[in-house]
Amino acid sequence: MTAKEYLSRARSADKRINAKNRELHGLRQNIAQLGAQSKSERVQRSSSGDSMKIVDKIIDLQNEINREIDNLVDLKKEIRGKINQLTDERYITVLTDYYINCKTWEDVAENNKYSVRHALRLHGWALKEFRKKFNLG
Repeated sequence: MTAKEYLSRARSADKRINAKNRELHGLRQNIAQLGAQSKSERVQRSSSGDSMKIVDKIIDLQNEINREIDNLVDLKKEIRGKINQLTDERYITVLTDYYINCKTWEDVAENNKYSVRHALRLHGWALKEFRKKFNLG
């Protein structure tokens, strides 16, 4: 595993959780729409059954998201601990902003008063130091 792959695990997990949260939001909207239809029309067994299936999916997805959040918190703690062992404060800031806080390169650069090009250059140097320090590919 390369340094970049190791660090990217937190960013990827964060994106997966956000995608599942958007899915959860959509399911909640579906259940709200079914509820609105039930009030305006006669209650039918099929819409009641559909509602229960959606509620079950919502509960399952919420439980899955909660488990993934727990894992992500642990993963970020582990990665942050390793990042903080680097010697250059600029490297720590760039890696933390990008991989832990999931900021874009534009945001990383702006928050640290760098050009995007310089932020990416620092990122490359930071990855080299990280790789050497933790014997990653």
